[in-house]
Amino acid sequence: MNQTLDRLGKIDHLINNAAITGPCGKLEKLDFQEFEETIQINFLAPVFLIKIILPLFLKQNSGTVINLSGGGATAPRPHFGAYGASKCALVRFTESLALEYPKLHFYSVAPGAMKTPMMEGISKISTDKIGKEQEEALHRMKHGGDDPRKAAKLIHWLCETEPKELNGKLISAKWDNYLNPPVNHPALPFWTLRRVDEALVKNLKEIEVNS
Repeated sequence: MNQTLDRLGKIDHLINNAAITGPCGKLEKLDFQEFEETIQINFLAPVFLIKIILPLFLKQNSGTVINLSGGGATAPRPHFGAYGASKCALVRFTESLALEYPKLHFYSVAPGAMKTPMMEGISKISTDKIGKEQEEALHRMKHGGDDPRKAAKLIHWLCETEPKELNGKLISAKWDNYLNPPVNHPALPFWTLRRVDEALVKNLKEIEVNS
């Protein structure tokens, strides 16, 4: 970090992107060391990096942290327990940090099913070891994958605008209308461990109209 500061003079953003899938299968058949490694890389490594940079951000009284959560945090995925648990932990930790340090900015981003080496590795796993959501993600990936530019655009927008109303939230580059978030809407609390459920938003709007 000191070398980066010497070269740039200031650090404004930390983006934690690295992750692994980890062991796949039922728990009793998994290698515990591989499970532990998944938690280390996907959750504890970002925590470590955030801890290192926090004193600098606090001294500057500014800074943005973006944690790439992936779809693993949005719903249970059988046979991907290690990956899902690590990403859920990262999202919940992001939410906690936003409350602990309200003058800074913390966001979780779900980039979508992009054609990456990790997703290509998952595609080789037997289909009886993956759940419905993972199958859908693999289907999108095999047909070109989600546009990585959408994720890049979202991350750039968060770094540039630092929207307070989304501080601590989990935002999907593919599914969420983040440019027009439901401020003061009953659905906003659901931008947490999963993306906004559009059907839920519709139902809430109908309740508002009829109440």
